[in-house]
Amino acid sequence: MKPKRYTWPEIRKLAEDFRAIYVDPPDKIPVPIEEIVEFSLCLEIVPKDRLKSTIDVDGFLSNDLKTIYIDGKIYSDERYSNRLRFTLAHEVAHYILHEEIIKKSQFRTIEDWIHFREEMSEEDLNWFEQQAYEFSGRLLIPKEHLIKALEEQREKIETFKSLVSNDNDERIIDTISNVICDKFGVSSNVIYRRIRSEKLWDELKF
Repeated sequence: MKPKRYTWPEIRKLAEDFRAIYVDPPDKIPVPIEEIVEFSLCLEIVPKDRLKSTIDVDGFLSNDLKTIYIDGKIYSDERYSNRLRFTLAHEVAHYILHEEIIKKSQFRTIEDWIHFREEMSEEDLNWFEQQAYEFSGRLLIPKEHLIKALEEQREKIETFKSLVSNDNDERIIDTISNVICDKFGVSSNVIYRRIRSEKLWDELKF
């Protein structure tokens, strides 16, 4: 089974279109992803014990597109609330981008789900997951909001730059990601990836 090869601009447009329909108002931050999943998409969220330790995933979407299974610890532990939000958005991405391939898979158990992934080539599996990462990232972190959040921290960024070597942007991006991540209800790593994916560091001339 081969996932469709969406371009990044296509995925980003689909994420923006999704937000325009399901987020009210569309510029609301943080995005109320759990409410969207349960009340707008009518997907059931079901915690499953030891999902992460058993198959090394935080969650997955059932092939009838009615249920998102979430690792029980991530679902119930408040410390993982941002991780839960991103996992839900990631599975929504599969729901939007990969409906056909998931429906055709016909898996019923965790073992079937493992087999479904094993049937994909490494390249196809990478497409399958990276497309979902890009959709979920753009959904939870709209580009214009991320730009605004970074601009609000420009003075602090310039201060950081004066304290470290000029070639240490990675460290500064990591630091500023920690500063702004709570605004979006995601981890600092997700913010870091969005800054890099959107190429904002160069665009904003930091």
